[in-house]
Amino acid sequence: MEALSRFIWLQSMIHTIEMINNSTLLPGIKLGYEIHDSCTDATRAVKAAMRFLSKTNSSENCLEVRCNYTDYQPIVKAVIGEVYSELSIPIARIFNVALMPQISFASSAAILSDKLRFMSFLRTVPSDIHQTKALAEFISNSHWNWIGVIATDDDYGKSAMTDFISNAQQLDICIAFQELISTFVGSRQHDEAIQALVSKTEAVPNVNVLVLFAKSQVVTKVLKEIVWRNITKTWIASDAWAVSRTVASMPNIEKVGNIFGLTFKMGQIPGFPEHLRNLKAGPGAVNKFIEEYRQLRFTCSEESHNVTMTSNSSSENYSLSGSLKQVSLHTCTKINEFIENFNDDYLVQNIEQSGTYATYLAVQSIAHALRNLLKCHEGTCQKNFNFAPWQLLEVLREVNFTEGGKPFYFDKSGDSVNGYNLIKWIVDKGTIQFKTVGEYNVLDRKIYIYDKAIRNITEAVFSNCSVSCKPGQRKIVNSSQTCCYDCVPCAEGYYSVGWDMNNCLKCSIDQWSEAESSVCFNRTTQFFKWNDGFAIVLVVFACLGVILIFAIVVMVSLNLNTPPIKSIGGMFCYVILFSLILSFVSTVFFIGEPTSYGCYIRQPLFGISFTICVSWILIKSFKIVLAFKFDPVDRQKMMRLYKPIPILLTCNVIQVIICTLWLTLKGPRFVKSYDIPKIIVLKCEEGSNVAFGVMLGYIAVLAIFCFLLAFMGRKVPDIYKEAKFITFSMLIYLIVWISFVPVYSNTDAQYLPAIEVVAILASNYGILCCHFLPKCYIVYFRKNANTAAGVMQRVSTYHRNAANHVQSSALGESLWTLNSHEPPAQKDAETEAGHSAH
Repeated sequence: MEALSRFIWLQSMIHTIEMINNSTLLPGIKLGYEIHDSCTDATRAVKAAMRFLSKTNSSENCLEVRCNYTDYQPIVKAVIGEVYSELSIPIARIFNVALMPQISFASSAAILSDKLRFMSFLRTVPSDIHQTKALAEFISNSHWNWIGVIATDDDYGKSAMTDFISNAQQLDICIAFQELISTFVGSRQHDEAIQALVSKTEAVPNVNVLVLFAKSQVVTKVLKEIVWRNITKTWIASDAWAVSRTVASMPNIEKVGNIFGLTFKMGQIPGFPEHLRNLKAGPGAVNKFIEEYRQLRFTCSEESHNVTMTSNSSSENYSLSGSLKQVSLHTCTKINEFIENFNDDYLVQNIEQSGTYATYLAVQSIAHALRNLLKCHEGTCQKNFNFAPWQLLEVLREVNFTEGGKPFYFDKSGDSVNGYNLIKWIVDKGTIQFKTVGEYNVLDRKIYIYDKAIRNITEAVFSNCSVSCKPGQRKIVNSSQTCCYDCVPCAEGYYSVGWDMNNCLKCSIDQWSEAESSVCFNRTTQFFKWNDGFAIVLVVFACLGVILIFAIVVMVSLNLNTPPIKSIGGMFCYVILFSLILSFVSTVFFIGEPTSYGCYIRQPLFGISFTICVSWILIKSFKIVLAFKFDPVDRQKMMRLYKPIPILLTCNVIQVIICTLWLTLKGPRFVKSYDIPKIIVLKCEEGSNVAFGVMLGYIAVLAIFCFLLAFMGRKVPDIYKEAKFITFSMLIYLIVWISFVPVYSNTDAQYLPAIEVVAILASNYGILCCHFLPKCYIVYFRKNANTAAGVMQRVSTYHRNAANHVQSSALGESLWTLNSHEPPAQKDAETEAGHSAH
């Protein structure tokens, strides 16, 4: 079958030459040819090459030795061949001497692209550089990463293996094993080497895909052993045997498994099938190739098997392969007749499209180059054939013509850019057919699969060192082979979207993921919302507090000149009540979605407004102690310090300074907290916790002073209960805010605002209930205590029954006298002690 393929390639060259001679491509010019068979032997190929380089008109067919071959005229102008790269390499070096154009239709070794060493070599097929890239791309697309590579130990096999391994490693494909095998088949050592090779393919686990760079003779030996051992693998064929009829016709070839391969781009040669059906030599010509084919194909005599084939230009004899010993139904009935008389399609059925089309392109490229060199135009050519081969070579490198609707040209390395067809071997009616399922584009270096069923076939084949890591996992390599690894799940907050990911990706800050996740989810946004039940309760209490304050304002306005109202500050009550309103209003900024402005203002608003209230209570506490705890002398000294308005202003200015420094240096700000998985907590960060603590601590210091002063006055006469209310209100404040610290530190961020709102409301209600509501009670339910006369009567009654009546009376008289010299807010301060009794 191998010889048959070469015979068909030969016929495609002859047919193409005849087509050109019968066309107007080269008007008035006929192309001739001389054919030599190298029998795949390098020595014979070199001898033929030297024959082609022999000088024109030389009877001895000798090659002249010169220092300069610029004007050298050999007997031929161009050479088509060889098939195999290991034969093209030595003859290409010889042709370099005279820069003889050599165009191969099958030699694909990458080394031949080196124009420094092979200056005159061209080819109508791509370099193996592209083939190995295409094979690696196909394997990668099939998700295989643990494969074996087998190649012959010649230039073609070694070069292809090296390039393929390099390309495969770039695509993270690992080579489980690589083996070289001799091209000399038939020896016992060769058979033993094949057996050892097949045993290795069985021994290495999980290697179910094998790439084979070899000639069809070697492939046949390997696959025979595979069939005999009943081994099934997936085979990746190089162009050397991808469409080999020798291999395809092996018995039980379908048992070796799936076979994919790359073959050169195919095309149709016009009239070629008819040419094969009507093979015959031209008038007066002798074609021993055709004669031997006819004898082997259509005769049954033993002698026909010993017929030798002689080229029409050489006396050397070459034996044709015994693969042509098949006979037709006409055997022994018609002998030595032309094939057309038998109407036999045997050759047509065995056309190997890629090789014949590449041969066709080689002849066409020479013809177009000659047309350009000879300046053929409008039916005439210069017909000056005295040009050196190198001149034709220069034109060949620039040739560009359209064939089959596609442009053909040589790249800068002298290679074709036609690309490859991806084929799969299928069984059709008992015979192997080569089905095109995709292609590889040399220019964009991508492989395209047209047959969707191929994906199902490749997915069914497992050829990986390790099971692929699923999305949500990552690889941990545990050996020198990067394809051998363990799979570990991605941690929380990380994900992987693809298979066999080397690393897990971190979710964005606004997203989250569970362990072993392949996707991130958006975090849920949380804050202390208005529709939260707890928030509604707090808002209701804040509104009730504001309503209560407005009610107290009305009451104060109606009873402004009564002793109870004067005792709590008179006109100054409006300032205190307004500060309490601000304190209640500040709770609004703790509820709902935080904003930068709300975060900035809420703490200072509460701190300053509540400082006003506590400062006012401090003044009241100080006044009570002055009235009842100091002797007259000490009291007179302390009265100099009793300046209510300066004290009030001083206390609040200090708080304003604290808050100003806080806001200026490192104030509160709106932030998003990601401390809780799956949740974004929108909250206000206090900026400087120290400043926040100082603000609250300053109020606490004032409250402690109030508490101590009120505690000192706890033993005043029972009718004076103001000290007890101050003590109780400050005790509420201190308990609330001391409890606030640990609770605040251990509460979820979402409910931190609620905790502070509770503390603010409790503090505000403590002041309202302990300082204003008792006065309201006196005003509306203790009418007798709501007059100055009533107050003085109760005080006098107490003093008459007291053991130290004179001293106490003097104290009381002096206190009222003091009030007559003080501003209105101070004047009624002492009266407060008496009129707070009920």
